[in-house]
Amino acid sequence: MTRFLIADDSPTIRAQLRAWLTAAGYDVLEAADGARALELLRASTQSAAFLAVLLDYDMPGLTGYEVLQHAYAEGCVPPRYAYAVISGRTAAFPPAFTALLRQLAIQLLPKPFDRDALLMLGAYLASRQQDMPGR
Repeated sequence: MTRFLIADDSPTIRAQLRAWLTAAGYDVLEAADGARALELLRASTQSAAFLAVLLDYDMPGLTGYEVLQHAYAEGCVPPRYAYAVISGRTAAFPPAFTALLRQLAIQLLPKPFDRDALLMLGAYLASRQQDMPGR
């Protein structure tokens, strides 16, 4: 079973994404800021479950860029983890963040997006768990 971590500082966005993903049969965790997202990523290393992370760029505490840097430095990497950045500010991304997204082949879902776009992305991220050893 694929579990999603929604990391976004907007309670409205988190509630909508949770509703769409749970209705599609996914388990969902939520983080309202970058520090909590990193905490949940670290805690997930104790589990063998696949985790797909929907990561907002602009969050208090740690940005999505900083969360990704820490996560990758700490081994929260594919194939156990899949990442997608959700943001309405894609044109304002620093060049280093854009380069990291390209280097790590991280998907980008610009806000606003609809249910179908999210579920297509979710299915794509969930399909990546088939690449995990032992599956």
